[in-house]
Amino acid sequence: MADQPRHTVVTACDHEFLWGALLLGISMRYQGMDCPFHVLAYDLPAEDVRILKSIPNTRVFPTKKRSTRSICTQKPMAIASAETEIIVWMDADCVVSGNLEKYFICPNNSIQIRIRGTEENATVFRNYYARADVHGSIPSAVLKIWMDDVGDLPKSRIKSTFQTNCFVLNRSHLPFINQWQVQMEKVIPEGTAGVYNPKSKAYSMTDESVINSLLAYSSAAPATSEYLMDKDPEALCIHFGLKPKPWQHWTLQAFEIYPYIHQILEWAAAQGYMLPPFPESFKPQNQEKEYKRAAYHSIYKELRYHVSSGVRAFIRLWRNG
Repeated sequence: MADQPRHTVVTACDHEFLWGALLLGISMRYQGMDCPFHVLAYDLPAEDVRILKSIPNTRVFPTKKRSTRSICTQKPMAIASAETEIIVWMDADCVVSGNLEKYFICPNNSIQIRIRGTEENATVFRNYYARADVHGSIPSAVLKIWMDDVGDLPKSRIKSTFQTNCFVLNRSHLPFINQWQVQMEKVIPEGTAGVYNPKSKAYSMTDESVINSLLAYSSAAPATSEYLMDKDPEALCIHFGLKPKPWQHWTLQAFEIYPYIHQILEWAAAQGYMLPPFPESFKPQNQEKEYKRAAYHSIYKELRYHVSSGVRAFIRLWRNG
């Protein structure tokens, strides 16, 4: 009798993120990760489903969007598809470099999840700080809303926020994951179509903000442990967190693994995996053009960030007297 799999990697996508889910699955198999791969597939045409299923040991769960909220708020549904003890969520804009399976663990029954450092946390909340808030902290106004909405603990258990692009849990955490789903439906309005909602002070990062509110104020929240998939240079989860995504255009940061993406795609084709037509950004004849575009875009974003930060800082000082 074959050994039962110990862990499952789960993700979710619609047609816009087909290439993302495909790259994730291909990179796993290229690196010798043979564990089950589950894809919650929103409104995918049959051809997209066949393409994903061409990746060995992949199960696709076709579904229809049941709300007008972003797909990111449906992560618990994808997590529920797994049958193994350990479940690993990865966004459909992640790829793996190296075999990560030895890091699919939950030390002391914790959720393994990445916490932001001070400067990164400050960037997330830069538009919401009051004068009395400490740089790099979670703004007091955000904490107040979280505490009221969760309605459980009187004091926050976290000092910074956690990312939800990749995390590891076990089956004992599933009631908490269900609580996350219920809380998202409570505090994220219908029609919140994007991953980022700047109109919401407390829930600007949508699903991520909600899980942080629970980690802060829910007595049912499990302990967290150090994220391991960004420590070993030979085994990394790489997240294309910035827009545009590589199958649209490349960012300067993502361009660092441009050769790796072509390497795994060539390997996948040789293995007989089904691949859609390459987007323009993947075609080798466009590499130089894509690099120049990424460089110009990086300069523009950096300039815009510093200008907007300065303007916002001035406005806050003016409002606070």
